[in-house]
Amino acid sequence: WEVVGGASTGGVVVRVGRETASDPTAERLATGSLVRGVEVEAGRLCFERLSGQGPETGWVSLQLQSGKVLLAPAAGVWEVVGGGDKGGILVRLGFETSSAQASERLSTGALVRELELRGGRLHFTRLTGTGPDEGWVSVRLAEGRDLLVRVGTGPTASAEEPSAGSVPQPGQPGKVSRKSRILALHGAPANVNIMKFQVRLMQKIVGEDFEWCFLDGPCPWEPVPGATQLNLAERTPVEKGLAKGLPFVQWYSHPPPDAAAPVKPKEEAANPFEDAVYLNVEEGVRYLDSHISKAGPFDILVAFSQAGTLVAIFLDMLRKEGRPVPWSLSIMFCGAMIDDKDYQLKEPLSQPTIYVQGGDKDPWGAHGVNCLPKMYTNLTMLEHQDGHTFPSTGPRAGEIYERLAKEMRAACRLDSAA
Repeated sequence: WEVVGGASTGGVVVRVGRETASDPTAERLATGSLVRGVEVEAGRLCFERLSGQGPETGWVSLQLQSGKVLLAPAAGVWEVVGGGDKGGILVRLGFETSSAQASERLSTGALVRELELRGGRLHFTRLTGTGPDEGWVSVRLAEGRDLLVRVGTGPTASAEEPSAGSVPQPGQPGKVSRKSRILALHGAPANVNIMKFQVRLMQKIVGEDFEWCFLDGPCPWEPVPGATQLNLAERTPVEKGLAKGLPFVQWYSHPPPDAAAPVKPKEEAANPFEDAVYLNVEEGVRYLDSHISKAGPFDILVAFSQAGTLVAIFLDMLRKEGRPVPWSLSIMFCGAMIDDKDYQLKEPLSQPTIYVQGGDKDPWGAHGVNCLPKMYTNLTMLEHQDGHTFPSTGPRAGEIYERLAKEMRAACRLDSAA
């Protein structure tokens, strides 16, 4: 975790116990510090400090009651796992492997922050351990042994930067030698813990050939008092329990209901979704783009509800900039249409996409069935009757997940019998 709050107060308050009434420590945990989570409970984190200033251990709140985030999952952090028999790994002053060597090696176990990842070479700044404060290292030896791994991912070949041959092009699946990777994006409001619960049945059926990666949305969320609409109402006790103390977040936001344009009379509102307004969209797109660049490659993207909308806007941005789509197959569950006219597509997207919608019980179901075929030219649509959620009722749920597993394996060119 990284401390992102407390910049104006010298850091965030640390307490000696889990309870917010317990004694505070003498020091605050400095903004920018990196910590390892030991335990998370009811929005409180027990930590061990890895870098920065402040107590070595203690309890902090992940966010304020106002919703302001104090600690966020750290991105772009790597751990040195190689060089144990040589006192660390070799560091060079430039990108080229022929550039001058640094006077020190980067110690095994050191944590570094990624500045740039290019061609299997990592430009870093050191957070912990000993060695140069900055430099270039190889993330893997020629024979395939990892020298550094991303914190939280373990030593897998996925530490590589995407290469021309490692990421299949849209519509033309490519065989990959590493484990196929899925980027899973939650709906709104939600978080990675809720998404992990939602995809548990899908994970079981698609099997162990896929590595699942989860990402929290960048925008804070607060319930609207008295609201009944799914994305505005107070979360239920069950949802709060599934969140496991993490804040509810979203990919972009909406203006408060009282700040929105006046609602049209029913007889004038041919489309009840036509007055939608999105805020913070550009921030959400940049956030997703940055994460994929740093944490990729990914082969499959799974998005639920609002995340599917942001993905469509992101794909449109890639097309406008002439950039390839950095995954092979998109799977959208519910929602995923673009209702804000400022962001609607001028022409449909060619990205291979499967859309799974929840039938008559889904408030956005019919709208999605109407919109998605206009947004994607290579679209497969599947339906269940569980509403605005992942399918869970058999036998239809099993049929859908079996179909998805088949399409995912085909996109990654995995043997069906493997």
